[in-house]
Amino acid sequence: MEGKLKFLRYIAYVIEVLVLYVLSGTPGFLPAILGVKPLLLLPVAITIAVFESEVTAMVFGLICGILCDIGFGTNIGFYTITLTILCFAFGYCARNFFVTNFVNAMVIGGVTTTALLIIHFLIFCGGSDMPYLGNHFVRHYLLRIAYTLIFLPPLFWFNRLFRSQMKED
Repeated sequence: MEGKLKFLRYIAYVIEVLVLYVLSGTPGFLPAILGVKPLLLLPVAITIAVFESEVTAMVFGLICGILCDIGFGTNIGFYTITLTILCFAFGYCARNFFVTNFVNAMVIGGVTTTALLIIHFLIFCGGSDMPYLGNHFVRHYLLRIAYTLIFLPPLFWFNRLFRSQMKED
C-alpha cells in the first residue's frame, strides 16, 4: 500500500507540474503585468522539494528546470542545473536539518526565487551593452520575482494538503 500511495503522489505531482506549465504558457490566462508573467514552476519545484526526499526533489527539480528552460526561452541548462541542485539540497535539508513549515518554506522560496532570477539577470543581461539596464532589471526581473512569489503560499498549502492526504507512514 505504501508504494502505491507514493506512486500516485508522484503521478499527481507530474500532473500538477504539467498543468501549471501549460497554464503559465497559455496566452491570456495569467495577466501579464507590464509584460511580465510569473515563473510558476519555481514555487512548485521548491514546495515539492521541502515535502519529499532528496532524490524525488531532485527529479522534480530537473523536470521543472527543463520545462522552464524550454518554455521561457532561456538557454537550455540554466534552470535545469540550478533547480536540480537546489531541490536536491532542499530535500536533504528538509529531511535532516529543519522542520517543514510555512515560514521555512517561504524563506527558502523567497531567497531561492530572488537569487535565481538575479543570477539569471547577471549572466544573460549583466555584461551586455543594453541601454537602461537598471530599468530593465527593475521592470522585468524584480516584477517577475514579486509576481512569482505571490504563488508560493497557495502552492505550499496545496502541496502540504496533498502530501498529508497521501502520506504513506
